[in-house]
Amino acid sequence: MNDQREEAKIEKYAEKKKSGPIIKIMDKADTEVLIEALKALGGIADEDSANKITHYLDHPDAKVRVAACKAALVIDTEYMKTRVRHQLAVEQDADAKKQIQEALNQAQGTRV
Repeated sequence: MNDQREEAKIEKYAEKKKSGPIIKIMDKADTEVLIEALKALGGIADEDSANKITHYLDHPDAKVRVAACKAALVIDTEYMKTRVRHQLAVEQDADAKKQIQEALNQAQGTRV
């Protein structure tokens, strides 16, 4: 898979707020494309996006878990914040745990 081409497609679909095609790309994507797709889904924030993001919160790759947590925090529902706090509690990778905590702190810092 050509990562740059896939990332360009993701960007185009994100601008149009179309989560369906992005979700299809994710099914055969490598780590870097998954991370870009998760960012895009966080910005779209529809029900399909939220559902897909939650599936990646316990992904085997720590980078993907961190990206999923950040995307979940962009959606900013109580459910998503609870899922991120849960992931923080169960996260085994020290660097991932630090990044998730920083994202959570930053998200809380932007609230009024």
